[in-house]
Amino acid sequence: MTPSNKTTVLHIITKMAVGGAQMNTIISCREITKMGYPSAVLTGPEISPEGTFSDLSEKYNIPVFTAPHLIRKLSLYNDIRAFWEIRSLIDKYKYSIVHTHGSKAKFLGRLAAAFAKTPVKIVQTVHGWSFFDTMHPVKKAFYSLLERFGYNLADSNIVVSPHDIRKGVNWGIGKPEDYQLIRSGVEFQSFLDQRGTKAAARKILSIPVNSPVVGTVIRLASQKHPEAIVDVAKKVKEIFPLVKFVIVGDGPLDSYMKQYIEEMNLQDNFLMLGSRKDVNKILPAFDVFLLTSRSEGLPRAMLEALSVKIPVVATDVGGIAELINGIKNGFLCSHDDIDCLSNGIIRLLKSPELCEKMLTSVDQDLAPFSAKIMVEQLFQLYTFLVKNM
Repeated sequence: MTPSNKTTVLHIITKMAVGGAQMNTIISCREITKMGYPSAVLTGPEISPEGTFSDLSEKYNIPVFTAPHLIRKLSLYNDIRAFWEIRSLIDKYKYSIVHTHGSKAKFLGRLAAAFAKTPVKIVQTVHGWSFFDTMHPVKKAFYSLLERFGYNLADSNIVVSPHDIRKGVNWGIGKPEDYQLIRSGVEFQSFLDQRGTKAAARKILSIPVNSPVVGTVIRLASQKHPEAIVDVAKKVKEIFPLVKFVIVGDGPLDSYMKQYIEEMNLQDNFLMLGSRKDVNKILPAFDVFLLTSRSEGLPRAMLEALSVKIPVVATDVGGIAELINGIKNGFLCSHDDIDCLSNGIIRLLKSPELCEKMLTSVDQDLAPFSAKIMVEQLFQLYTFLVKNM
C-alpha cells in the first residue's frame, strides 16, 4: 500500500514521563510521520517527578492529546471515564491504527479501539510485562489476567525482547508465533560521539579522573529496585573507599533514596543528579554501569551506556541477557544478589583490561537496536495492517 495521509496512527501511553517507552514513541511518531503516516500521542494528565518529553513533542510538531481520566492508579470510576475519552478521540479523528504502550494504556486503549465506530487496527508493544516475579501473587495474577484479555483484542503483539515472548507464553498469553519482535530503537550517534570524553564528563560532575565511578540512569521507582544500589555501594566501598555512585533520574522513591543513603552513611559516595538532558555527556564519566531492576523489557539506558563503551553489571531480568552474559559486555546476576552485583563491579574496577576485552564486539552487538531498524519494521507492520483492513 502506498503511504497516504488517509493512514493515521495514534499512540496511547499513560504518562509521557522521561523513559524508554516514551522515547521510542516520540521517535516512532516523528519518523513515521515523515514516511507518510501522520502520528499523534494520547496520554494522561499526570506529571511525573522525573520530567516529561513535552519539549520534544513540541520540537518535532507531534500532536499530543490528553485523556483527563487516564491515570496509572487503578480506579473503576476514572478507568471508565478514560475508556470513553479514548474512544471519543479515536472516533473523532478516525485513526487507522491505534498503538498502545504500558499496562493501563494497553488495556484501555485496546478496549476503546475495539469498540470504535470505524474499523481500527490495534497494535500493542510490551515494554516488559506489567507483572514480575517479586510482585504479590494476587496482584501478579490480576495483571496477567488483564494481559490475557487485552492480548486477544490486538491485531499485532510486539515485544522488544525474545524473553518477553517466553514469559508471555508461560503465563498463557498467546503462542510464540503470535508475537512480533521489534527491538527498542536508540539513536546512537550522540552517544558514539562522546567516546573518549571521560575527562570532560568527570569535569561536568566535579569528579577526579582517577576516581572509580559506578553510575546508572533509572526511574526511582519500586520496579527498578534503586535501594539495592545503596546496598551494593556499601560493599564496593569496602574495597574502593573513594568510589562514587552516580544516579541520574528521578521518581517517587527520590526522598527515600536520599534518606537510605544517609542511614548507611554513604553521603560522600553518592551523587544524585535528578533528571538530566545531557545524559550522553555524563555517561563517559562512568567506569561501570549498574542496573538492579526487578523487571525490564530491554532497558534503553543500558544500550546507551554500552554505546559509550561502559561495561554493565545488571540483574538477569527481561532482555538484558541478550547483551550481557559474563563473557561479553559485563556481568549478570540473579535478582537481589547483592554480593554478585558488588563482586562484578569490583572485578571491573580492578581490571580495565577486562572491561576492554568484554566490549570487543559491542558495536556488532548493538547494531540490531538502532532506531532506524525499529522505525522501518513498524512502518512495514502498519502498511501490512492497513492493507488488510
